[in-house]
Amino acid sequence: MKWKLWLRHLSASAPRVAVRSQLPWAARATLMVTAGALVVLGMFTVYSYGRSLGAPDVSDVRAEIGQLRQQLSLAVSERERNAAAAVQAENQLKVERAAQEQIAQQLKALETDNARLKSDLAFFESLLPTPAGSKDVVIRSFRLQPDADDRKLRYRLLVQQNGRPDKDFVGAVGLKVQLQQDGQTSTLELPDASQPVAGPPPLAFRHYQRVEGTFTVPAGAIVQSVQVSIHSGGQVRTQQTFSM
Repeated sequence: MKWKLWLRHLSASAPRVAVRSQLPWAARATLMVTAGALVVLGMFTVYSYGRSLGAPDVSDVRAEIGQLRQQLSLAVSERERNAAAAVQAENQLKVERAAQEQIAQQLKALETDNARLKSDLAFFESLLPTPAGSKDVVIRSFRLQPDADDRKLRYRLLVQQNGRPDKDFVGAVGLKVQLQQDGQTSTLELPDASQPVAGPPPLAFRHYQRVEGTFTVPAGAIVQSVQVSIHSGGQVRTQQTFSM
């Protein structure tokens, strides 16, 4: 009987028995906590590695920020230099414009002085002794030249008393302008009611008086001559015709 039982245990059909050691619950809890900690540590390691691959390093970012700040400072400095250069150029331009305006004013003043000197020269030339037998009032000079446009003319006249006058001469100036237009002649007399401002001013002087004024002629008209007459007391004291 024992022999049969022993053979049954040696046969392939004999049942297998597993021997397992029974661990205490404290050891199993420690193993579970340790395994969980290892899992968490592995996940954190994987997260840190992925973050290091996807995001730049903090030191690199700080270095980039420092470089950008330096470039910004250089750009601000360059802008300030350019602004200062622009202000300096604008001031120089203003100085040059002021100089040009001053030169233009000086040129205009020189032209005015030139015209005045020519007028004074004509005046002093007119002070030369008058021919014998001349009247007490003489016309020493007369000039006619364009003014603002071709239709407006400016006249200048110098009247003088001969000798050593002891009283003022009081009178008036009359102008008779001979015109030619489209083959026809016409006469413009000043003073004229149609041109009240063109009339010569009255005469009142002891030695000499300058008379100046403007008058307008029709479009296309040409001045051929001007007759200047001096009136006083209802009489013509002297007159002279100037060809143009």
